[in-house]
Amino acid sequence: MKLPENPSKIVGKTYTGQKDDEGRPHGHGIMEYFTSGEKKYKYEGHFEHGVRSGYGIWHETLQLIREYEPWEWAQMGDYDSAGRLIHPNTKPGPRKEVVNCWDEKFRGWWKNDDAVHSLKHRKYAEWQSVRLDDEKVLANLIDFKALRMLPEPIAYKLMVSDNPYERYAYGLRLWSCHKDSKSLRTAFRIFEESADKGIADALQMMSRMYYLGEAYDEETGKFVMDRKLSQELAAKAIEKGSILAKLRRNRNLFFGTAEVEADRTTAIAEAERESSAIFSESILWTEQLGCFYEIEGEREKAIKAYEKCIINGYYAPIYDLALMYLEDGDEGYYKTLMKLGMELGVPDCRILGMENEHRWESLSGDERLNIYRQLERNLPEGIEQGSGVCAYMLADALLNGKFGYDIDLDCGKEYADRALTYGFCSGASLIIETAESLQDSEFMSDEELLKLRYDALRYGIEEQLDYVIKNKDTYTAMGYGDEIEKVWMPLWKKNHPEAKTQISPSVIVIKPSGVASVVEADVFCMSYREMSQLIDAEGLDAVHFSEPLNQITKACAFRGYQIAMYADRNGYAKDLPDNAIGTMLYGTGAEIRGAVIIALEDNKYDTHSFHFKEDLESVLSKISTITGNLLRMD
Repeated sequence: MKLPENPSKIVGKTYTGQKDDEGRPHGHGIMEYFTSGEKKYKYEGHFEHGVRSGYGIWHETLQLIREYEPWEWAQMGDYDSAGRLIHPNTKPGPRKEVVNCWDEKFRGWWKNDDAVHSLKHRKYAEWQSVRLDDEKVLANLIDFKALRMLPEPIAYKLMVSDNPYERYAYGLRLWSCHKDSKSLRTAFRIFEESADKGIADALQMMSRMYYLGEAYDEETGKFVMDRKLSQELAAKAIEKGSILAKLRRNRNLFFGTAEVEADRTTAIAEAERESSAIFSESILWTEQLGCFYEIEGEREKAIKAYEKCIINGYYAPIYDLALMYLEDGDEGYYKTLMKLGMELGVPDCRILGMENEHRWESLSGDERLNIYRQLERNLPEGIEQGSGVCAYMLADALLNGKFGYDIDLDCGKEYADRALTYGFCSGASLIIETAESLQDSEFMSDEELLKLRYDALRYGIEEQLDYVIKNKDTYTAMGYGDEIEKVWMPLWKKNHPEAKTQISPSVIVIKPSGVASVVEADVFCMSYREMSQLIDAEGLDAVHFSEPLNQITKACAFRGYQIAMYADRNGYAKDLPDNAIGTMLYGTGAEIRGAVIIALEDNKYDTHSFHFKEDLESVLSKISTITGNLLRMD
């Protein structure tokens, strides 16, 4: 609709606010419009190169008759500096006054100077008005963020319901809000039941759980990862018409997975086609398109896509839109949009204030206190509404003492876990970084850290891939061997075709003559007695740490492992020849006699072989350097 309804009445205007290089209103500003009569208009909001575009409020003047009571009239007049009435208005009779004030006529979104979508009395995720007992609800359940905002009374109704759609909705809420084993088992069982009753989206959720290793096998009593079965279930879901499955497939195509080669051009084309369809199946196609454009650096296209979502009543992208303007340096409009998002109930927008992190030290004490109080109020509310972003930000503040928060490791870890549960995978990275920095078993044990690293990889944090492969033996002992061979090793090879060459498990044997040999042996599966046979010994003494060995470990960057040396326990008794290289690696001045074994050790002192040619070559090179090039290869 056009505002004002008759633009020809406007005879003048004044503007205060941001401008572009050509002097046109651009950014946040206030424009007042004057008419030939007493009527005036005012627009307060966002402009794009002289055009009202984005969020803004339209006002019109309203004349009110103010009628004063006799006692008010009797007190009118002039007063002296002491507040005494010295010249009263003594005119008899009633007193009336015409008062001009601004009356809000429209609050909402503008496009090309037109008011296109009112935001007054609107809310994100209004579940009270949505029926959950028929097929139409599936369109609402695609938005997991909104699902986490489902009121508890409705959630309880879903839990006890026998209706297949309500039952599916309950399983979906369990999966999106809880990651404990009981919840995952229940959710998977519900998805199986729902799929049997013809709900195609349930097949996609089974696919998702198999992909993440969250599918529970009743026969084995274990959670299973099966990427091949995941693909088959996803294809079946698409065949049966699942929009959820189609959106996920296109996302996988854009970003690429272990099973799907990234093809951003095709993914964008698919999102464009679905978004522009006259009867688009879901507005989430437009949100996905905006995300793709943003990543590709297509700023104007991304803004247009996010605005289309907002104009069509889907408000979650207000958060994404706000961040884009913040990145562009328009902090004023960023704040306006974030406040609007909070009014509409978009939980991610409750992180407003976090943008001050980079200038925290330059703020005054009062400014810091205000920001802290704002975050202290808003972040927990956002978390309760299911925001993984809010959970991550609060976790970061508590773990690192940011924004005026005192360090609280336990609470910080809890909120980081919550962020991971809500799909914000960086929560896992935050805990891992903290654990590595602290090296405190009370915060996180070695076993817990190993498990978290593996879970982080499962949830898409590929930075952990190298660590998992390097610690392959440890994870194999934890029961992940088959998964590593089928899923992670092929991905690692795909990502590092030129990086490392896998070899049979091997160790280095250095003879007293200074000649080194590479011997195939999987020492992780051997006892010390069995290892000793590699150098014709009856027993071994382990050198876990020494200055030279530590130098080699550091130089080779073996995270989670250190270089260890094993020598013949009876070398002196058997009067074996002095091993000059072994003695130098020992670093104490005491002689090492006979051949020695060079291998890897983890933090539990379990022995491991080398699995990559490059690791062997690096260790041999560093030993040669440290020992003055005495080392020779067999």
